[in-house]
Amino acid sequence: MRRVKGKQVLELGPEGFSAVRAGYGQLILDIGTGDGKHALAVARDRPDALVVGLDAAKDNLRKVSARSEPGNLVFLWCPVEQLPAELAGIDELHVLMPWGSLLRGLLGEPPQLLADLAARCRTGARFLVTLNLHAWRPPVPEVGAAPEPRPDSVALREHYAAAGWVIERAWYPDTAELAALSTSWTRRLNSSRDELAVLAVAGEIRPPG
Repeated sequence: MRRVKGKQVLELGPEGFSAVRAGYGQLILDIGTGDGKHALAVARDRPDALVVGLDAAKDNLRKVSARSEPGNLVFLWCPVEQLPAELAGIDELHVLMPWGSLLRGLLGEPPQLLADLAARCRTGARFLVTLNLHAWRPPVPEVGAAPEPRPDSVALREHYAAAGWVIERAWYPDTAELAALSTSWTRRLNSSRDELAVLAVAGEIRPPG
């Protein structure tokens, strides 16, 4: 695994990761962590859990990973399609404002990425996904023919359920909820006149079989 610490990229082997993980009760994975601010906020709020922020672009992680604390936060430079074997038994998944190939993977048919991630999780693991609905206004290539998802979208629930992601709640988060996520996208709430349209879905992962 390639761990990012400021401008350094360090190799974190299986034994090293196991040693880090052994000190915490739960494993939370933030996929497409971007600038890492959400992962940092979660790590501070959940000192009993090991939080892993994963992103395919290492430069996004340099600033936040240069911090000396908290100790329960690890940033990895890795595309989600190539997850290290050590990232298994995950207790919680966060995927906030996915874009590009990550967004395509979450909406793709068949739901291969969703199924692969579910296989890495413990049965009963929790998930939170937030989708930037501006990707459908107008549609970007990554969303393909998928219609804009809504809280009552049966197709979205069926698509996720086929991969073992059981949506228990789907809603439009308000300004306060979005700000609490601590992502760079929330800056637009104060810097843009446009509404930041977001759909949030949350639930439980029950891997098929």
